[in-house]
Amino acid sequence: MLHNTQVSMMGLILVILLMSLNTVSTLTHASDNPLKLNKTNTGDYYYVENKVQIDFNLERSGSVFNEIFPNFQSDLSSFEHKTSSFAALLDAPTPKPLTPEETRAAIAEAMLNPLSNLWILFMQNDTISYGGDGLDLLNEDSKIQNITLLMPVLSMQLTQDWRLIFRPVIPFVSYDTIDSIDISSNTVGNLNIPGINFKRENGLGDIVLWSAFSNQYQPPFIWGFGPTIMLNTASDDKLGTGKNSAGPMLLAVSLTEKWVIGAVAQHWWSFSGEDTITIDTSNGPVSLDRPDVSLTDFQPIIRYRYSAVTNIGLAPNWRYNWETKQADIPVGIGFDTMVNWGGLPAKLAVEAYYFIESDDRFGPQWQIRFIYAPVVPAPAWSKKPLF
Repeated sequence: MLHNTQVSMMGLILVILLMSLNTVSTLTHASDNPLKLNKTNTGDYYYVENKVQIDFNLERSGSVFNEIFPNFQSDLSSFEHKTSSFAALLDAPTPKPLTPEETRAAIAEAMLNPLSNLWILFMQNDTISYGGDGLDLLNEDSKIQNITLLMPVLSMQLTQDWRLIFRPVIPFVSYDTIDSIDISSNTVGNLNIPGINFKRENGLGDIVLWSAFSNQYQPPFIWGFGPTIMLNTASDDKLGTGKNSAGPMLLAVSLTEKWVIGAVAQHWWSFSGEDTITIDTSNGPVSLDRPDVSLTDFQPIIRYRYSAVTNIGLAPNWRYNWETKQADIPVGIGFDTMVNWGGLPAKLAVEAYYFIESDDRFGPQWQIRFIYAPVVPAPAWSKKPLF
C-alpha cells in the first residue's frame, strides 16, 4: 500500500505532466501557425498581451520596441525558461521566435482592428475636386480641396473588461471657397448673390473628438459605441460650420481570415454657435442665416486580405446633410500594406473614389486619398486597467 506522501508526490507529478502537455500543445500550435493564434486566444493579440516570442527586427528598432513593450525582455526570459523546461520534460522542441515578416504580419492584423490596444499616429490626406452648376453660373472652373487629417488613435484599458479608444480628428484645410459654402458639412448656401468671388483659404477646420467604449474588442467580431463632438474651431468662417455639434457614434467590424467587413456611423446635431454669417462682395457686405448642423457620416469598411500584410478594399465616407436633404456618396477602390520606416511599423494606403451622388450646384466629383499610419510607443499604463 502506498503511503500518503507517495500518493501526493504522484499526484503532483501527474498535474505537472498534464500542464506540460497542454502548454507544449499550445506552443507547438503557435509555432506551426503563429499568425492565427489570436483566433482562439483570450487576449487581443498574442504578440502584445501574451508575450509569445517575437523578433521585432531588434537591430533596427530595438529601443522603440522596448518602449512599446517595456516588460518584454523580462517576460520573455521567464517564458523561455518555463517552455524550455516543459519541452525538455517531454522531449519536445522549443517554439521558434517569429521572423520579422511574421511580426510585421501580426501588427498588420492588429491594425485592422479599430479597437486594438495599439497606439497609432494616423495621418490622412484627401484631394477632392469640386464642380457643379453653381460654378458655371459664376463662370468658374472646378475647384480643388486639399485636407490633411491628423488622427492619433489612443487606446486605454479602463477595467479588466472595458476599453476606451480616443481618436481626435484634427483637419488642416486648403480650399477655394466663398463664405456661403460650409465645407465641413458640404452645405451650399445662396450662390445667386452678385459680386461674390472665390478665394483660397488655408487653416484649421472643425476638430472632431471621437470616442469608443467597448467590452467586445477581440476578433472575430468587435463593436463599440460612444459620443462624437464637432467643435467650432475653424480658423476662418469658410473652413467650418460655425457651430458646436454632438451626437452618437457606433462601430461594428467582423475580422475573418480573408475579409474585414464593418462600418462606423456618426451623427452630429448643432447645439450652439453662430446664427448668421457676413459675406464680403464687391457690392458690399451681405448677411445670411447660418444653417444648423444635422449631419450623418457613415463609413462602410470592406477589405479583402490579399496577403498577411496587404489588403484590397474601400472605406469611403458617405454623408447625408439633413438640413439640405443632400447626400455625398463616393465609390471606389484602394489598397494598403505594412512597411517599416525609421524603425517603426507603419501602414501605407492609397484609395481613389468617384462621387455617384453630390450636390448638383457645387459638390465633390472625385477624390484621391493617401494614408500613412505608424505604430508609436504606448505608455505602459494604457495597457493596465485604470479602475
